[in-house]
Amino acid sequence: MFFCGCSSSPKQTGPRKSSNWAYAPDSVSIHPLSRIRISEDKTSATAVVHVEFKDGDDFACRGLGDLFIKIASASGNSVITKSFKLSDPDVNRELFDNVTRTYRIELPTSPMVKSIKVQAIFNDSDEEVLSSTKKTINNNSLTPAEP
Repeated sequence: MFFCGCSSSPKQTGPRKSSNWAYAPDSVSIHPLSRIRISEDKTSATAVVHVEFKDGDDFACRGLGDLFIKIASASGNSVITKSFKLSDPDVNRELFDNVTRTYRIELPTSPMVKSIKVQAIFNDSDEEVLSSTKKTINNNSLTPAEP
């Protein structure tokens, strides 16, 4: 018997050379699990941002370096920039979610904001800077439910 199949394999460029470990991040993105979570009493809100790193073979991986999360209003005005030292093993372990293989970061936001724009910028220990595209996260609690 002869079997033939098609595959849409990842880019497979291999691991990026790094002095710290074999598989260093090759790209950073805001994962679709990112959302705005509203408290039950609707007085506070949290932007739950999932940041995903992928290596040269398009597999999720961890990063060592400085991660910056920029949150802006829908109009593009900067609201908050927060940095995280992923080179600190305790910080890295605390933020990394083993189930989703993303860094899960929670930042305060307004419960009345309709949407926010989020971007991740990563400066690894070899001084290479990776940036995600800006992703819009909508506040679904302000949208009326479908009947």
